[in-house]
Amino acid sequence: MGASNDTTKIRGRLLQLLCNAGFAGPVFPVNPSQQTVQGLAAYASVLELPQAVDLALIAVAADQVMGVLEQCQQRCIRAAAIYSAGANGVPIGQRLQDQVAAFAQRSGMRILGPNCEGFFDAERGLVATFSPTLTRIPLHRATDWPLRQRISIVSQSGAMAFALYGKARAQQVPVQHLISTGNEADVELLEAVDYVIADGRSRAVLLFVEGFHRPERFAAVAAKAAEAGVVLIVAKIGRSNAGQRAAVSHTAHLTGADTAYDAVLRAHGAIRVDTPEDMLAIAAAVSAGVQPQGKRVGIVTTSGGAGGWAADICEQAGLEVPAFDESLRQELARIIPAYGSANNPVDVTASVVEDGGATLLRILQLMGHNQHIDIGLIVVSLVSPERMTQMEAPLKAIYAQTQRPLVFHSPGVVAPKAMEVLARVGGLHLDLEVFAKAMLALSWHQQFLHERQAVSQPPAATHNAPTDHSQPSWPANQGELSGPALREFLTAWQIALPPEALVRNASEAATAAEAMGFPVALKIASPDIAHKTEAGGVALDLADAAAVAQAAEQIFAQVQRHAPQARIDGLQVQRMMPPGHEMVIGVVRDADFGPLVMLGLGGIYIEVLRDVVFAPAPLTAAQARAMVLQLKALPILQGVRGQPAADIDALVQMLVQVSRLAAEHADRIQEIDLNPVLVYPAGLGAVAVDALLVTQSQAAAPSAAQQA
Repeated sequence: MGASNDTTKIRGRLLQLLCNAGFAGPVFPVNPSQQTVQGLAAYASVLELPQAVDLALIAVAADQVMGVLEQCQQRCIRAAAIYSAGANGVPIGQRLQDQVAAFAQRSGMRILGPNCEGFFDAERGLVATFSPTLTRIPLHRATDWPLRQRISIVSQSGAMAFALYGKARAQQVPVQHLISTGNEADVELLEAVDYVIADGRSRAVLLFVEGFHRPERFAAVAAKAAEAGVVLIVAKIGRSNAGQRAAVSHTAHLTGADTAYDAVLRAHGAIRVDTPEDMLAIAAAVSAGVQPQGKRVGIVTTSGGAGGWAADICEQAGLEVPAFDESLRQELARIIPAYGSANNPVDVTASVVEDGGATLLRILQLMGHNQHIDIGLIVVSLVSPERMTQMEAPLKAIYAQTQRPLVFHSPGVVAPKAMEVLARVGGLHLDLEVFAKAMLALSWHQQFLHERQAVSQPPAATHNAPTDHSQPSWPANQGELSGPALREFLTAWQIALPPEALVRNASEAATAAEAMGFPVALKIASPDIAHKTEAGGVALDLADAAAVAQAAEQIFAQVQRHAPQARIDGLQVQRMMPPGHEMVIGVVRDADFGPLVMLGLGGIYIEVLRDVVFAPAPLTAAQARAMVLQLKALPILQGVRGQPAADIDALVQMLVQVSRLAAEHADRIQEIDLNPVLVYPAGLGAVAVDALLVTQSQAAAPSAAQQA
């Protein structure tokens, strides 16, 4: 609709690209002022089309879109793509996308856009886009790169979609589907991804995301991808520390606007990337069939310096460059010159260029079948294409039989023909930095798939919801929880807390302290004071009754000066726990994805060190343990310099219980903060010394915090 003879315009290029791509079905241009358009018979309106139509491509002025859609409905057209964009500054509810959304809902028509750059299906020759990129970089042919698997691109930005397409094609990566979703009045990004997965012709899907319109769909879509062996590679823009300014707890302060996406993407096996180069490197590796089963890299190089640099880059990224086993070293020593090196990195020296690549090929055979490495990295100059051309036939045979990925890297500029040879034989070339990131990401993804297969159910929200109805319910007649009620509630969820008592004055505090044993801590109990230390509401290490009584009087006075309007419920007298590893466990409710569980290094430095990880609730024990393993402080918990290892099992169990609590009461809880959680040596458990819970109704008020 709106077809034009002028191919420099969107309306003309749209028709031109569709016709030139070889689409097998009939195409009907609609233009009321032309009898023919680009050699095809034209029609004055949709109502005059000579036969039934499956898809309408709408490129008319914005004020004509709704009229065209009405005509499409009359002709029983069930799908449309709208390229037109509405005006800026129109109130919500009156924008073009709002009108299109309402039309789609009442008509049942499925609509892509408005303001989209269209889509294509390469193998079917269906090109429904006006992007000028396709005039210069045509779709791959079915016979192109038969050893490369197809990938697809789904993007909320048309410009980024075709930029990724162009770069993928330059790396000999065939693109099956490209879908630009535009303003998503009806069809949204996750629906398009779901379609591509179900289509079954793509090994990976590249997602360029500004934000999920229907985030609740993601878990199910990611589960389908994992089942189908499709890798989801996600660029989510908008990393920011803005937001959550009104948060009460440490947990919420550490939750930026982007934290939920990070946690949810990781929990469901999607690979998140920061740059187009990283995204395309992973896509190229997947297309080439690279599936590293671990992080051990064996490096072969013609230059000791280049090999050393490659080793540094790999290890800094988190890969391993282990020493070779003795049998491999001996075999290599028999092949390479005496002045080379059989260690990892293997320096075969520049002399290998003199034998037509025979030495290098033999080494690649050994690397491809060695059980002590997971990835082979071949650092060799590909400036001249002749080297690869000479080795093409035997290299293809090696790639057909190798049990390990073998990836080339050229320190210098790569000859385009050398890249083509690698694509023909099933190989791959990557720059060093993106190689390291891609291999680390794909080895993690393989680990995720293996762990997923080891459990009875995939980690999708629909299967992961709590089903244990014997779990403690919200206390009757308790809209909010604080003090003893919160303590009782947490204890019912098997969250260990220190012995404590709530008292009204200094005399009662001394009596309670004597009953539970010294030393003790005193903490002000108030629904209006979230952080007690800042209010002067905490006293620690009180060794006798006199010290307790004196500290109680001081706390009441200091809190009165700090917060004269605060409601005071009394004092908490708490048995001082022996020192342990200070951790923090928290929960914050995300508007899109629900409750997120946080684990981090605790105490007063949490917001400085920010050694924290997040995951969506609820957690399995395996998922909770994976959170612990992600911490930078993990070596401390595992025991360093003669210190005993911490009770990681107890920490994992507390994480699981907090996550289940949060999921069970997701409609009530806004934040939970257990800080510090003291973790003792293995077998001695973990205790939450301080607890804060904020309900959703409380979160609307600045003085919402309730603490145990």
